Amino acid sequence: MSRRSVKARGIVLTSFVGAVALALAACTPPLPPDVLAAQAEAQIVCQTGEAQVSVPETLAGSMDAVGTALNGICPDQTVLEVPADQAAPVALVDRTPTAADITAFDTANCPAGDTIVVPAFAYPVTLAYNVIGLEGVVMTPEIVGGILSGSITSWEDPLILAANDGFDFTGLPPFTLMSIDTPQGSVEAMTAWVASKAPESWTAGTVGTLEGSQTFPTIADMIGEMMVVDSAIAVLPIYQALNNVLPMANLAITLDDGTELVVTADDVQLYKVGSGATTITTDEKGNIFASPATGGVPVEGNFDIASSKIVLGEGAPLVGWPVLGYAHLLVCNDPGNPMGLSLAQYVVRLAGQGALETFGVTPMPEPIRIQTFLPLKVTVQVGEDGSLPSVSPAAPSAASAAASPTAS
Repeated sequence: MSRRSVKARGIVLTSFVGAVALALAACTPPLPPDVLAAQAEAQIVCQTGEAQVSVPETLAGSMDAVGTALNGICPDQTVLEVPADQAAPVALVDRTPTAADITAFDTANCPAGDTIVVPAFAYPVTLAYNVIGLEGVVMTPEIVGGILSGSITSWEDPLILAANDGFDFTGLPPFTLMSIDTPQGSVEAMTAWVASKAPESWTAGTVGTLEGSQTFPTIADMIGEMMVVDSAIAVLPIYQALNNVLPMANLAITLDDGTELVVTADDVQLYKVGSGATTITTDEKGNIFASPATGGVPVEGNFDIASSKIVLGEGAPLVGWPVLGYAHLLVCNDPGNPMGLSLAQYVVRLAGQGALETFGVTPMPEPIRIQTFLPLKVTVQVGEDGSLPSVSPAAPSAASAAASPTAS
């Protein structure tokens, strides 16, 4: 069966900034509900001081982007990224945290409060490789599973040739699979996908490390080596592949009705659709967890086309990028130190999500983002007409409220 290609031309993304500008210019009050919501979320209670957040190497710079946006609204409130092994009242992790992760954070970072866990954003993942000029090779789950397991070692493997009619792989060196020696959320997302779609080629299930690969202590070390080894290949977040000008695989998927599609790796709109293909769970404390988003088809209730500002082309299926990891925040809710909770509240606001998108990751779908308000104690006051006239964090301490103005 021939494969259809899902590309940028099949989906049109309407600029949110442009839409708001047009609405403000062309409408008189009352403003549309989405504009009212955006205005309401811009109203935050500023704090004074520095919020430290520990960040893994994979996501280094993401919280700096959020901090820059926050500091533009609250000039006395700053954000400082610290290494993942350093204690901080907020920790960003690149995967779904386990009970052991939460206990360790609570013990080391939150002795005077309770730990809150919420998803922060998604990030698309693919196989990146060092073959100059070889963009857009199509890989099925069977191919990816074979490469990760070591059963596929050559570009001229029959499965790769069958999926890439017209490509010339003659003379290319065999694959050198590379990975990091500590668990990675990107590897968890990729192995979750292949385990569910091609269990015959990948039998190890969802894992964070890859046995049989050449391993490195840091991503910087691995990418540095990839640059000098022809046909080096690794699981990477797409933004890291782009930042290092590494070619990336397009991924082939088969829908439940048997339709075969090739999803291109260079369309942020497809990342947004794919981010809805996650399973959301909560624990007894109200903490929220998002699984890796795999398969490309949003779970019912996890994605809203209208709020995403995406318009499907006529007859186009609602299918996005099939492999995304989900980063999470672990937050110490310490009544004596509101900085960590304040930062987390900003991350899940529209402005914080917009700053993260500028960094290169994928904002949470609106139905998921709104769920994070409850554990982070963000209150939403809904008007009688269904509009959102105000959104505000939980009240700060008296000292911080006296010292900090309200920005709007």
